[in-house]
Amino acid sequence: MPTRKSNPIAPTARVVAPPCARFRRHLRGVGLKYTTERADILDAASGFDRPFDAEALIAVLDRRARPVSKATTYRTLKLLVEAGMLVERLHARDSVRYEFTHGGGPGISTHIEIRHADGTRTVTSDPRIDALVAELCQSARVHSLKHTLVIDCAIPE
Repeated sequence: MPTRKSNPIAPTARVVAPPCARFRRHLRGVGLKYTTERADILDAASGFDRPFDAEALIAVLDRRARPVSKATTYRTLKLLVEAGMLVERLHARDSVRYEFTHGGGPGISTHIEIRHADGTRTVTSDPRIDALVAELCQSARVHSLKHTLVIDCAIPE
């Protein structure tokens, strides 16, 4: 009698749904449809290997066979952030960059921006802040989609 192979996925492993399935689920939850334009935007956004802005995404979409309007792109970016699939990051001059999160949900690091009095900025992260955010969310029984800390500094007198 042949022996049966055990399940290769450990019971503690977290299974992550494909991005299109996660996005469909979110859209269904807010009463919207998964359209070809939204699918194209999701595909283009997931292709970036570093943070990107809306204009960079629009440039990628413009090179494709089916163009997508700017309005649809901006609305879909907002939906992707709400779904926890993109994280908004503050960038120079208060512009926003997006970063694709493959796993979504927990494990998103806190974006810390320190604005110095001379106009320069330092962008960093700190696992201690991430741990505090996770603890606060757990005690409030909520799920964090993004977390940003901005510190405006002045020169000491």
